[in-house]
Amino acid sequence: MANKSQQKLTSETFWLGFRIISKYLKPHKRVVVFLLVFSLIAAVIDAFVPLLAGKIFDAIIYVGKNPLAPLVLVFNVIGLWFLLRMGSDITNWRTGFSNEKLGTVLESEYIANGFGKLLEMPITFHKSKKHGEVIDRISRASGWLENLISRIFINLLPQFLSIGIVLVLTLFINYKLALILIAAVLIYVLILWQSVPGLATIYQKTHRAYNRAYGDAYDTLDNIQEVKQAATEKYEQKDIHRKFVGKAVPLWLSIAAIFSKLSFFQRLLITATQLSIFILSVYFVRNGTLTPGGLAAFNGYAAMIFGPFVLLGQNWQVIQNGITALVRAERVLALPTEIYVPKNAVTPKKLAGNIVFENVSFFYKNSQEILKNVSFRAKAGEKIALVGKSGVGKTTIADLLLGFYFPQEGDVLVDGISIKKFNLTAYRSRIGVVPQEPTLFNDSVENNILYGNFGQPESKVRQAAVLAHAGEFIEKFPRKYKQLVGWRGIKLSTGQKQRIALARAFLRNPDILILDEPTSALDAKSEQLVKDSLRKLMVGRTTIIIAHRLSTIREADKILVLENGCVIEEGSHEKLIKISNGTYRELYKLQTGIY
Repeated sequence: MANKSQQKLTSETFWLGFRIISKYLKPHKRVVVFLLVFSLIAAVIDAFVPLLAGKIFDAIIYVGKNPLAPLVLVFNVIGLWFLLRMGSDITNWRTGFSNEKLGTVLESEYIANGFGKLLEMPITFHKSKKHGEVIDRISRASGWLENLISRIFINLLPQFLSIGIVLVLTLFINYKLALILIAAVLIYVLILWQSVPGLATIYQKTHRAYNRAYGDAYDTLDNIQEVKQAATEKYEQKDIHRKFVGKAVPLWLSIAAIFSKLSFFQRLLITATQLSIFILSVYFVRNGTLTPGGLAAFNGYAAMIFGPFVLLGQNWQVIQNGITALVRAERVLALPTEIYVPKNAVTPKKLAGNIVFENVSFFYKNSQEILKNVSFRAKAGEKIALVGKSGVGKTTIADLLLGFYFPQEGDVLVDGISIKKFNLTAYRSRIGVVPQEPTLFNDSVENNILYGNFGQPESKVRQAAVLAHAGEFIEKFPRKYKQLVGWRGIKLSTGQKQRIALARAFLRNPDILILDEPTSALDAKSEQLVKDSLRKLMVGRTTIIIAHRLSTIREADKILVLENGCVIEEGSHEKLIKISNGTYRELYKLQTGIY
């Protein structure tokens, strides 16, 4: 039963793999047709080359035995042989470059399309998957796709198409030797069929082991600062070594062992076949049923027939590995992306900023309910603060407002329209977010401010930087606005990163603003500068403030206190502080020591 399931898995995987390959070849249909036609022409030409070589051999022997015989016949055959060889060489040269070009383009297209597809995946995907593992899947698949196209589909397939011609020619030369050749090929195919089908399961395990190893290694590098702070470099090195060398390598070696045995058997079979042909040829040449030239031609055809099968055996690893890698990558890339433009989508050019959460309940997959029947309103231009312990749903409310998720019950409305109906790209472009820990790209200061606001003039960038109190330190950099900020802005202080994030928000000029306590990790001086910028940024904009430090939200128009996924208190600071035994009152007391 196990063997049958493996064989079924292999069959399904192979057919799926070929459908995937066809999908990526479709845009290059003209090039593929050109390559196949010219490769087939070359294969047909090559099929007649050994026959003519044998004729030349017989003609030379004949002339040697008969000195008076005319040489025209010999040179005519040599001339025809030369024309065929030149035609084959030119055709192979022309298809070789096109083949290489197609493979390189396909590899790059696959990587570009794969990474582009990841950008369209919903937030749930990125929070549930390890980027290192996903990237490894795509990178491996792109490389194997190039190998499958250039080494197998274009080079090997036409050779199999030419085998029919070769078999017919060998039957004309000597049908008895041809039958031996056919029997040997059938035995080799049987060995190949018995040896490789079960490898699909091992390949899947091998890819999974490497994916996990890469995923964990990427995660470790992404958290390099924490690794160094904890002095766990040696521990992580051993863990990475264990996953790559201890887990992935043994699986790969088990595959290599199977192919090593296959290679031995194929060599043994070819040697035995050639030995049989040579022994029988002695008798056939002796009794005149086979000429020496015919023997030379037959041996050439034997190599041509075995050649594709030998290459198939040698490249079966490429086929099996490549198809398995493609199928695994496509399982990720076939996952549904965000629906950016729903049916009858509303594309806002500007938002007034009226926000309504209407009986919203929400839970993440495989988790308890985060929000329970939450309702509140924010009028255009109002500042709404969200307060509560960690995990009560403050960030979830912001994510729902951004359309990263949609509630299982209830609805989120902006200007009276459900966010499910918005063109998400246009809608999100009208929202500015200043997070607690801004992440910058390893690019220039200018490009980090411009991110999401491409095309803005240089003067606007500098104006936004001044409003964010960022211009003063940017001008001190050696390259000023062209200064590289490093990986995740590592070359900048927390306050500098925060002010660049603020400059980005000023440049965006949003209608709705989300602030995730952007001053909580700053020193006193940076905090005052950022607070001053925030006051300017919030003017005239509906603002949602996720508050950790209650002293920063006293000026909010409305404060929502969340507990266990519910809004338990709502009102201004002055109203909530007066509620006896109120949650907000207690939290404020704990943080400030005063009522």
